[in-house]
Amino acid sequence: MFSLSKTQHSLIIAWNDKQVLGYHFPEDGNRPFCHPLNLPGAPSLTMNEPGDHVHHQGLWVAWKKVNDVNFWEQPAKDADPTGFGKIVHQRIVSLNTTTDSASLTTENAWIDWRGTTHLNETRRITVHQPSADTMRISVGLTLHPNEREVMLDLRRGDPGGMGRYYSGMAIRFDNIITPGKLLDADGRTEPMDIFGKQSKWCSFTSQHPSDNETYGVAIIDHPDNPRHPTTWWVRNRENYCLIHPSPVYNEPFHLSSDESLTLRYSVVLYRGQPNPLYFE
Repeated sequence: MFSLSKTQHSLIIAWNDKQVLGYHFPEDGNRPFCHPLNLPGAPSLTMNEPGDHVHHQGLWVAWKKVNDVNFWEQPAKDADPTGFGKIVHQRIVSLNTTTDSASLTTENAWIDWRGTTHLNETRRITVHQPSADTMRISVGLTLHPNEREVMLDLRRGDPGGMGRYYSGMAIRFDNIITPGKLLDADGRTEPMDIFGKQSKWCSFTSQHPSDNETYGVAIIDHPDNPRHPTTWWVRNRENYCLIHPSPVYNEPFHLSSDESLTLRYSVVLYRGQPNPLYFE
């Protein structure tokens, strides 16, 4: 049975009293995020605010350039915030639990350092009833321009050089399970073979030292998403593993003031090796 509990700045989803997802919207933070993510009774697979990239927060949503405002990184403490933005929690629209799922819907505002709102966001997260070895999380994002045209973009260039392909939803894995094994829907396993390529899904699998069990996470691009199958941004090395669908890798999204953009993904947590049947 699912349960959902709320504190002042977080929501916790549990299955049979075992936490499986935390959703946080700190008052002094830079964005809402999900952490930890884990199967019932299993260790967490995500990391929040690692020292090398403090803006990496479990499963989070951000964007490198929204009308040239950086909503991905954040200024250093007490530094000039010019050029940066925050994704600010506005309200919880709904919370719901059934025998089969637990869901939450929230609203966020994408506000730059001057106080200008560029986007209003509706975020929907549903955790579906787990099986013995898998659990599916549905994530939906609808972005509405706030009475202005909006360009959602990133900084282009060669991977590893000045190019930083950051745009949308990402998952940062706990350093304790790095490096792991990557696999995409087209059978690619090497990071630089997956990086910049299109595929329906991408997974990360590793053994967790706390119980010596093998776990993994896959992100699945919804077939109705624009530019499906998505392009991927990945890293897989010691103390730095991340998978990230990058829908504006090759070109930006342009939204007029009366348009909206909806992106949907499934996130599948699993025990053992990746099974493509999990990702259908």
